[in-house]
Amino acid sequence: MASREKRQSKPKAAAAPATPTTPKDAEPQHLPATTLSKNVARAMALIVIAGMASPVSQLNLTPVFGSIPASLHHQQAMTLVALAGLGIRRLLKGYVSVDVSAWVTVLAYWTPLIQCYLFPHSTQLGIDYGPLIVESLTYFPLLFLSMYAVSDLLDTVDFSRWDLPSSLGDAILPMTSYVGVSFISRFFGGLLPAFVGQHVYLTRIGFQMLLASASAFITPSKLLVLAFPAILHTLWLNPHNPAEHAFQSANATLASTQNFTILARQESLTGYVSVIENSADNAFRLMRCDHSLLGGEWLVTPAAYKLGQRQKESIFAVFVLLEAVRLVENPELEPIGSIPRALDIKPTPESEKAALVIGLGIGTAPNALIKHGLNTTIVELDPVVHKYATQYFGLLPNHTAVISDAVRYVAETSVAAPKSFDYIIHDVFTGGAEPVYLFTTEFMQGLHALLKDDGAVAINYAGDLTLGSTKLVLNTIHAVFPACRLYRDTLAPEDLDEGDSDFINMVIFCVKNDLGMGKKAVGFREATSEDWLGSIARRNFLQPKEELEVEYVYNKDLPVMGRADVGQLEAYHEDGAVSHWKIMRGVIPAGVWEMW
Repeated sequence: MASREKRQSKPKAAAAPATPTTPKDAEPQHLPATTLSKNVARAMALIVIAGMASPVSQLNLTPVFGSIPASLHHQQAMTLVALAGLGIRRLLKGYVSVDVSAWVTVLAYWTPLIQCYLFPHSTQLGIDYGPLIVESLTYFPLLFLSMYAVSDLLDTVDFSRWDLPSSLGDAILPMTSYVGVSFISRFFGGLLPAFVGQHVYLTRIGFQMLLASASAFITPSKLLVLAFPAILHTLWLNPHNPAEHAFQSANATLASTQNFTILARQESLTGYVSVIENSADNAFRLMRCDHSLLGGEWLVTPAAYKLGQRQKESIFAVFVLLEAVRLVENPELEPIGSIPRALDIKPTPESEKAALVIGLGIGTAPNALIKHGLNTTIVELDPVVHKYATQYFGLLPNHTAVISDAVRYVAETSVAAPKSFDYIIHDVFTGGAEPVYLFTTEFMQGLHALLKDDGAVAINYAGDLTLGSTKLVLNTIHAVFPACRLYRDTLAPEDLDEGDSDFINMVIFCVKNDLGMGKKAVGFREATSEDWLGSIARRNFLQPKEELEVEYVYNKDLPVMGRADVGQLEAYHEDGAVSHWKIMRGVIPAGVWEMW
């Protein structure tokens, strides 16, 4: 009897109900080490993909919105979405078990198609929130699903194996995942310019497809069939695809709807660079970089020929005005104010002079310097800009090309070969913002050292005279070059009220030694027919005009910008870039910007 009772006690003990628990209190499953390792590896791979997709998303927005407007809300939204993906999964732990990792792949493949159909509505979406709306339908859902999947995979990590409380994992793993995504985003974003455009896969569309394919590799699923329509569209119908058939498709659309043609396009380290041409009676050719124009020329058409045009002419007066650096008088040679002419000092022939040009554009000003016989050195960061300036805008070959960072070049050359140049032209503005390190006190001091004692420098700056950014830059220039005069390229609008935006191109002419005369040390000789080089634009815009001069007085009490202070200028970039975007939409139709 006792043995029977004992036999019956076993099933009774086995069938005894467990103590009621909530899913949150349930004991974690002890997965095999190999499965746990695979889950952690997949989670890390998703973190890398989500992080890399961040700068790639921004890269795809820049041709339509510009780099600064595209980034205005990106980091804040990225933080909120990533934490939401991690947090929601933690809240649903034990209640919902859905593997969403495969949907990351599907959305990644659909992203180029969604962008392709959203970009033509960029004007309606607006510059303030347009980029955020586009990313809210592309990158941010991908980020949310990635973080949700990462949290799901890392839930399998059992801290009790190492005698650690599970609450430690609840706190550490989500934050580690977010920090990982943020780090990868910044790290990869810093690497992108070094190799973008070097291969068809290393382009905006190429990066998107590579990331989607990497996600498909680590999370194989039958759901991939849902991505096939998007893949086919990207390969055959997306005009932003770098393939030749996409290039022809984009041109067919532009020719029929906008009367424009893309002559060449390539992604490079400074952005998406292209050469476009309008085929109207008053035809012109432009070079663009992202959502900015680097320069343009009026072409010689039959209609233009009848009006007296015999050569290509610069569309933008400011690039002609830069050439007036040659007209700056040396106060020791010419009578300015009370300074007598030093008859025993003879001016140096231009054939023996040297010029430095920082920032090429289409090469309007450098070409003029070369034609006047100056030994010209051009420092340009982007090799594609130099290539297109030569192929499509006739940049003359007899110059010294330095394809390098201007900051490094000036720092090294100002020490190795000071007082090397008679003229310096500084023209680096693009996209509503300027490379801030090229406007620091240190950089200006480098230019000062490179300039000969009787030399002159011309600095192009585009900005709003009412903004603190413009005043900061002008004060920094004047701190190094006390003798300067400032000219705008067009008259101020007559209906401009106090406080209104006055966004203009301006040129600051400075000499190295002011001789205690301030701006009076900067004079200009009268331009002659030899200076005009047979150009109508030079005849009209080369000579600095009194009515275009802008008064600016250096204030030693106002701040100047050193390398450590560039954040001051960057803080102003938002307003400048937004204003510039709106101006560019008035210069070139929206459809041209949106088609790339």
